[in-house]
Amino acid sequence: MDETEELIRLCVRALVAQMIAAPGIELHVTRSCVLGLTDEPLADHNRLILGADPDVEGFLVRSVARAKERNRPLTAIMSPHVAQSLAPVATGLGLAAVGTAPLMVLRPDVAVQPGRPTKIVRALGPELVGIAGDLIAAAFDEPRDVVARCLEVSITETSGVATYIAWGDEGPMCTVSVTPTGDTAGITLMATPPEHQRKGMGRALLSQIIDDYRRRGVVRFHLGATEAGRPLYASLGFEQIAELSAWVLPASSVERG
Repeated sequence: MDETEELIRLCVRALVAQMIAAPGIELHVTRSCVLGLTDEPLADHNRLILGADPDVEGFLVRSVARAKERNRPLTAIMSPHVAQSLAPVATGLGLAAVGTAPLMVLRPDVAVQPGRPTKIVRALGPELVGIAGDLIAAAFDEPRDVVARCLEVSITETSGVATYIAWGDEGPMCTVSVTPTGDTAGITLMATPPEHQRKGMGRALLSQIIDDYRRRGVVRFHLGATEAGRPLYASLGFEQIAELSAWVLPASSVERG
């Protein structure tokens, strides 16, 4: 198995950990694919990951059928190993291609330059979890109640998702989540509200988190980047190893059935 498919399998596990407590959660999982549907009528909270599974086309077809049955829009990510063959199937099912998501990796031999000294705490307990939720909602322009229902519920000591908050002169300024599996950790929900961006806080937070997890035995980190976030990750030493195809099943397709 190549590294891209290995990391997609880890992303499948991470998505399950992040979604498992969401209201109305319905999960269908193989080693390389996952469908997660919730009660939320928003594509960002109904997710599909498609890796190189022997029955990946069947998994796609069944997933879209189930999303339509539940009247849910859907966001899908496809491995480059299956994207070309699945593209006509996805189009026929009503999905629309919306670009790509770079899959990036930080390897063990890459030194990460530290950012500014920053107070960082793990978000545990209602007050800190609420602060993390505030930052996520502001950074991604998400409805605050949806963040509480779908994301805050997974920020617990035993969920497998660890969330951290960085404090600056203006109070809590950014947050990030980590899903470790063995000696590899996924980085997700790197969230800095617009008023706190370009102040070095994202770098400070992520560099300290990487250093901390390396001391715990994690040797490799991976993430799916946005175009806005890619320069930060590249400057920290992350390298792109693949482009994942991004698709959306819009609400209009769901309503048409």
